[in-house]
Amino acid sequence: MRRSVSWREAALVTAACWAVSGLGYTASAALDEPQLSVAPLIGAGLMQWFWARHRSWPAGIAAGLVGAAVLFGLVDILRPELGGYVADALATGAAATASVAVLTLPGRVTGGRHAAAR
Repeated sequence: MRRSVSWREAALVTAACWAVSGLGYTASAALDEPQLSVAPLIGAGLMQWFWARHRSWPAGIAAGLVGAAVLFGLVDILRPELGGYVADALATGAAATASVAVLTLPGRVTGGRHAAAR
């Protein structure tokens, strides 16, 4: 099934990713288990959502690459200032947001062009 992502759906998925990131890293901090990462769980959830509803391969590949770059880039920048748990939670949420935005924008841009052409 290949269909564009609505802004509402993108917002809901992004909010869910931020909630899982925040709650997951809060639990990880409470258990004092810094090696437990929530990022793979969020990544798997985003991949399942993509596979089930939005199989636009160029956008999906771009979303994965952008998400990974944001995650690893922000972790390196934020960890010295904020510590491991907070930096990981913020970087994971930001990476999920970037991935969802990259997956959403192509459908919205081409959808806008098609609507303007009518």
